[in-house]
Amino acid sequence: MKIILLLIVIVSSPMMAYNFDFASNRLDSNYIAFLRIKKLLGNEYDSYIDDKKCGFRLVNSIKFNLEQYSLDKRERLQSVLQRPVKQATFITPSGKFKIHYDTTGNNAIKYSLHELARALDSVYNFEVNIMGFPPAPEDFGIGGDNRYDVYVEDISPIYGYTEFENPIGSNRYTSFMVIDDSYDEVDYYTKGIDGMRVTVAHEYHHAIQIGNYRYTDSDIWFYELSSTSMEEFVYDTINDYYAYMPTFFNRPDKIFTGFDGYSQAVWNIYLHKVFEQDFSIFVRQWELVRSYAALEAIKKSIEERGKSFKSIFAQFYKYNYYTGYRSKPDQYYEEGEFYPLVRFNYPIQFVKPSRTINGKSQPCAGNYYLVIDSLLRIPYPPDSIAIIIVNTNVDSALSWSNFSQLFNYSIRISDSQDDFSFLKISSNLYSKFIVSDPNNWSDFYILNDTSTIARITETSNFAFPMPANLNKSGFIKIPVPVDWIGEVDLFIYSISMDLIYSSRKTPQIFDSKLIVQWDGKDLNNSKVSSGIYFYILLNENKKSIGKIVIINE
Repeated sequence: MKIILLLIVIVSSPMMAYNFDFASNRLDSNYIAFLRIKKLLGNEYDSYIDDKKCGFRLVNSIKFNLEQYSLDKRERLQSVLQRPVKQATFITPSGKFKIHYDTTGNNAIKYSLHELARALDSVYNFEVNIMGFPPAPEDFGIGGDNRYDVYVEDISPIYGYTEFENPIGSNRYTSFMVIDDSYDEVDYYTKGIDGMRVTVAHEYHHAIQIGNYRYTDSDIWFYELSSTSMEEFVYDTINDYYAYMPTFFNRPDKIFTGFDGYSQAVWNIYLHKVFEQDFSIFVRQWELVRSYAALEAIKKSIEERGKSFKSIFAQFYKYNYYTGYRSKPDQYYEEGEFYPLVRFNYPIQFVKPSRTINGKSQPCAGNYYLVIDSLLRIPYPPDSIAIIIVNTNVDSALSWSNFSQLFNYSIRISDSQDDFSFLKISSNLYSKFIVSDPNNWSDFYILNDTSTIARITETSNFAFPMPANLNKSGFIKIPVPVDWIGEVDLFIYSISMDLIYSSRKTPQIFDSKLIVQWDGKDLNNSKVSSGIYFYILLNENKKSIGKIVIINE
């Protein structure tokens, strides 16, 4: 009988729902990170804070798993897992918020109190009155009344957090918000008053999420994606979300649900454009989250509007191609020129009569390839075809784990249309996309984007010494265009266009020339044999292609 009662207690306790599979090292890391945020530990512990944008998951993971800590750690955490005590309060003009702040000491507010009040009221007006979300629920008078409470104190290096307080049924909670007192520290991408503005837009949406819908730790990416996109919707001219985008754009091949969410705010920006600035799709998604996993809720919200999730999701990866120097603001992202370039898998040289690309994909992810046609037409620049492959299998994404099997695909490129299933992708080439389940895939081909492919000339693009004898010279020096900035990606191919070597390198000066060096070894660290090789250098939106001749005596 005692065992049965114990099981009932564990199942019914709201703060114990997420205890299972919570690793002890994560408990310890979260413990240190939170004490650092609360200034009970020094800045030498900053490395324990994995997420320096928002403490939403950190704080509430600790609360949900408090009983897993030792007694002494639990007591220390309980002393700071409560509302901060402040010296003064201020009610915003709308009467919706009460700000708790210090006038003196280390936690004294460093920016305008009145600007903070205006920001909070603006956020409420936009997210509730314009977008249509319900406001965060009242807190039963905690904090002095039923206004939403915002506490200001030094919590650098994070921007802010929204802390659960009391359960109100259906996995919903009242909450309060804590934000930094200055946003002046080096860790902040957006500093000062603007850092405060985007933070309250972000955190108040967390209060809406957990107060009106539900909290599921497995979908934390969606909570952060939504809150980060609120920053852009409420404060279009403040672009803190730019700082996080490279995480997603550098790994388009990763499952969509596998990110932290901050880097994916662009997804909601995309939906806002393709659904003609209709905010109601976001409200509907959160209504569906009450009953479905976030990705399924997104899918249903799109299909309810008569659109195909497959089409909308796949087009998103096409949009993500048009950023940086490739941006087309009228057709794609309005601010796309400021977004990072999506990372390609690797460039591929087409060799007659055909070439096959074999790849593997996670579900709900994209893969980008660059096919270079007629590389040997020196001195004329070759054609380039960007190939975008997108998997749209939501069911597999929902059950995905690191041990799941990847999905195979093949792209066959030919200089002739072998049959009518081949799509013409350039003046010379045809392509056929081969998968076992075509309903879960999309493929796009973009011919000769706006990039400038470096024209190959004997005077500027040949590596030296030429020919190279690796037994004597040791290193082959490959010229880098003088107007390139930063690191470059180097790819070495054999005459049959097999990848021999690849690496990211930092250019250096040699004999008044900007160069990178290759030691003549392949990916297995073995010296390559005599023959003709080709190199490709990539630097953001620029490419340089050339020839290497090796004669090993």
